[in-house]
Amino acid sequence: MKKKYLFLIISFHFSGVWGQNTSNNRKVDSLLEAISSLQSPETSFYHKGMFPSQRGKHQMKEDDNVFFTSLIAFTLQNSKTGIRENNRILMDSICNGAIRNYRFYKNQKGMNTFNFWQTNPPKFFPNSNYLSRHSYFNVPDDADCTALIYLTDTSLWNNVSWLKTKLANHANLTTGRVKSTYNKYRDYKAYSTWFGKKMSIEFDICVQANILYFVFENKLKLNENDSATIALIKSLVLSGKYLRNSYFVSPSYKRPPVVLYHLARLLGRFQIDGLNDCREQIKRDIRIQMKKTTHFMDKVILATSLKRMGESPEPVKYPADLEKEMKRFVYFEADLFSPYARPSLKFISKSNVIAKPFYCKAYCLALLLEYETEINN
Repeated sequence: MKKKYLFLIISFHFSGVWGQNTSNNRKVDSLLEAISSLQSPETSFYHKGMFPSQRGKHQMKEDDNVFFTSLIAFTLQNSKTGIRENNRILMDSICNGAIRNYRFYKNQKGMNTFNFWQTNPPKFFPNSNYLSRHSYFNVPDDADCTALIYLTDTSLWNNVSWLKTKLANHANLTTGRVKSTYNKYRDYKAYSTWFGKKMSIEFDICVQANILYFVFENKLKLNENDSATIALIKSLVLSGKYLRNSYFVSPSYKRPPVVLYHLARLLGRFQIDGLNDCREQIKRDIRIQMKKTTHFMDKVILATSLKRMGESPEPVKYPADLEKEMKRFVYFEADLFSPYARPSLKFISKSNVIAKPFYCKAYCLALLLEYETEINN
């Protein structure tokens, strides 16, 4: 009942009834209260402090993953500028509740890498009648979740150099060669999404942006893998492939607005030699996407991205039915085919036949809070 009540408040306040001139503090207050209300109490499925998410196209299944929970913590921790003290306290409480659960997703053998799903025992594709019963679908630890967890959990700061070495040990051409990319990029010693030895090397421009965020945030010495990753991203951006074939160069995120959001988040935070040449192209592409998209949440993340790139976007008008817009927002997709895709078969990735979209209402609210704090800073 509490959650339903808070969402009635959110839908009312952020619709045209409230309007664009409403106090930013009131918006942030309501958003934080709604995010907090969605943080799970102890249940038989979710640990206390986790954020529920769902996967599927037609029949939704509850999915207990650390990805969205760590992503919400990361988003909140980076949205504190200009926030009132009482909201900072609530933000810290939400984040601390999330961070306490990271241990359930730690590497099965005790190493300091992390999995998308719980590891001891493995709980991959929870609530699936088929996928969860076959170890073939048990994915290895991944660099995306691991980077987000390191960026939000200060207890891991002593391990950042170790993780840098670990990332290098699983980069392209270290133990294998990427096949699921364009031929011209197969000899780039760029970072891979996966840590598993038996998993194919995979490039994902959004995952690589998050890895570089981790590297630069921790002021780590750059190596040949960082240089190769930067060169790869630069080539994909300047050639236009990063948006024209976003489903192929970012198999876990797929969509142009989300790709632009990742790159703007990285470049809005850091000055990176090699990627600074991409700034004007990315800004132009954000403006183009803002004119093309009809989806509210896409407009939100694009406006946030444009602000991070030093521009002043037009305010995004909130819809009358905010919850409907959040329910259809796909930020992340699990593509079972992507590690084995070839350029000649990229149409399979584009079709999304094998992809499983994920949804998280609390993350949508975190993105709205991020937008409000970015626009008003």
